[in-house]
Amino acid sequence: MHSELDDMQAKLDALTHALDGHDAGEIIAATEALATAAILVRSAAVVPGQEARARSLIGKTLAQLEAAAIRVNVLKNWTRQRIDRNHEIRGMTPRGPALTY
Repeated sequence: MHSELDDMQAKLDALTHALDGHDAGEIIAATEALATAAILVRSAAVVPGQEARARSLIGKTLAQLEAAAIRVNVLKNWTRQRIDRNHEIRGMTPRGPALTY
């Protein structure tokens, strides 16, 4: 399980980098790679005696997932603001704030 968790950490790092770079193609590719890594983690077994390390890695992974979710919400809100500004320029009514997860 440790190699699967390490691989998932690498995929999360790639997703965070893609989100920070605002590159849609990179974000999609990183998301798909992360989904595959998550499937492999779910099917992996914890090596007996390594439960504490597995818990630690899982905790770190969950924290990174939360950080990625925050980045997604920020990007979504920026996009909503841009759309609303475009509506205002055209004399249309803004649709309001984007919902967050």
